[in-house]
Amino acid sequence: MRFFSYLGSFIATGAALSSAASPSCSPSSGDTQVLQFAWAISEFVGQFYASIPINQTFAGGLQNSTSAKVALANLKGIEKKSNLTIQAIKQVSWKAPNFKKPSCKYTIPKANSVLSFARYAYQFETTLSGAYIGLAGYTQSPEVSFLLARLAAEHSAHATWIGNRVNSTLFPTNSSSLFPAYLPTQVLKSKNETGSLGRYLHGCVTAPSSPCGSLKIGPLDANTTTSSASASSSTAKASRRRLY
Repeated sequence: MRFFSYLGSFIATGAALSSAASPSCSPSSGDTQVLQFAWAISEFVGQFYASIPINQTFAGGLQNSTSAKVALANLKGIEKKSNLTIQAIKQVSWKAPNFKKPSCKYTIPKANSVLSFARYAYQFETTLSGAYIGLAGYTQSPEVSFLLARLAAEHSAHATWIGNRVNSTLFPTNSSSLFPAYLPTQVLKSKNETGSLGRYLHGCVTAPSSPCGSLKIGPLDANTTTSSASASSSTAKASRRRLY
């Protein structure tokens, strides 16, 4: 009888360890914060495009080698893709625990000319792409990571097409960094520069919490760091486990 008692305990312990070792594949509460942040910045850019009458007259003012007809088609396509971005986030968000759509009242900048519009669009698309990359360091499920990777690729394509019309050189030969990535705290700053949208969001969302300590983005990769107190606590816990 004692043998079966030990066997039962062994099986129960093994099941518990297996459960603890299994990664979470569904969006978690931490992912909820990430998705709310992604929703807010994406909706802002979508509203920016919606505020501009992208029509034949507007496209006719573009000064570049691309015909007005082709430019108009691309701009309308970019606006459509921005709406699809929100739909994609929405499809994943309903799976996240306690997700609520952010209630934001954005400030939409006025574009007084085609060039002004293009510069804003390039700044916003570059910021959006980099923000998605930065958010990927805060996810806790593969599904949300996949979504952010796809959105970053989509909007970096937008940024490249628009940037080709406002910048003389997109890919300098002396570059030492990959495509820029921005931490959520950077995106929330109220600076008038690429990588920051705080002046348009007015604090309607907060930066998500990192699951693995502070994330530091470098020119080629990113690293997570933990505080010395946290590290000491982890070491102490590990020592206690070894004693027992």
